[in-house]
Amino acid sequence: MKRFALFSVLGLVIIVLAAGCATKSYVNKTVGDERVRSDAAVAQVGQDVAATKAELERLNSLAVQLDKKTDLAINQAKGFEAYQVIWEGEIFFEFNSDKITVEAQSILDEAGDKMITNRSAVMEIAGFCDPTGSDNYNLELGNRRSDAAKYYLVDNFGVNLYRMFMVSYGERKAVETSDDTRSYAKERKVKMKIWDKPK
Repeated sequence: MKRFALFSVLGLVIIVLAAGCATKSYVNKTVGDERVRSDAAVAQVGQDVAATKAELERLNSLAVQLDKKTDLAINQAKGFEAYQVIWEGEIFFEFNSDKITVEAQSILDEAGDKMITNRSAVMEIAGFCDPTGSDNYNLELGNRRSDAAKYYLVDNFGVNLYRMFMVSYGERKAVETSDDTRSYAKERKVKMKIWDKPK
């Protein structure tokens, strides 16, 4: 009887120890899983911060390039303060697009002819967007639209780059206030001005 009781006690001790080991293993696994998830979340935050920093650096670089191009255009046009606007025009774009349309080509052709006829003239090219999208995206899209107009004039009329300077306003100078499709379409544009010395 005593032997039976001894074996019963030993068996109970073994069961408790085994259960303790199983519980410890479960806790270790749970903690390990949580640590993996935590490390992954921290890594994702680090990636997001790096991406935001890279985007800010890219936008700053665009601003610096724009300043340099503007300064170059003004320096090339000596006596620029005496210049007057001799031609104005604007072209429109499809939603979220920087592609030159057939309708826009005729306006750009008119601008190109003016730049060829007036060799001392310089051109201001300003890109605009509707309010759809973020401020940063619209500034970039406005810049792409200005570039599209600029390179059309370079490719088709041989206008020198230093005679054109670009700026993007994105949605910041929107004229239309109604939030409907027709009003938004009027904001997706590039406005151009040609400046030259008085004749």
